Amino acid sequence: MTQRPAEFENLIKTRALEAVAQTPGAIAGFLRNAAHYEAAALALDSEKTLPVFTLAYEGYFQLVDAVLEFYLVRTKESGRNLAIQRVSTSLGVTTQEFSFIANAHARRNGTSYISPFPPVSKAEASTMLSILTKYIPVAHELTGAK
Repeated sequence: MTQRPAEFENLIKTRALEAVAQTPGAIAGFLRNAAHYEAAALALDSEKTLPVFTLAYEGYFQLVDAVLEFYLVRTKESGRNLAIQRVSTSLGVTTQEFSFIANAHARRNGTSYISPFPPVSKAEASTMLSILTKYIPVAHELTGAK
């Protein structure tokens, strides 16, 4: 069994995460999904900023799920923000990248369920996609998944 970092144990104690048994094939599935989101985003015309941004964000969240699965934990409703933060730290995401990811998460969840998604610039779409591309191999290395 993989040793969980203390920060994950603390999130279990505060009930932001729950300890679970690993689902066979889930890590590989999440990482495969992330790669598929990346490929789809790369195939789009870069002028299609909202779909590129959204696909890249969803791909990054697949990385979050893969790492959570690796550490045998899952989020509860109130723990998603903390999970993204904790996994981003495990992946070695920079402070600037994490700030961007946190903003992307807030924009997606704060608007897409209740109003049209606000405009996304080409730079924002490109940044989210570059973050996904950068951290796919890091998640593979961390989890040991092929």
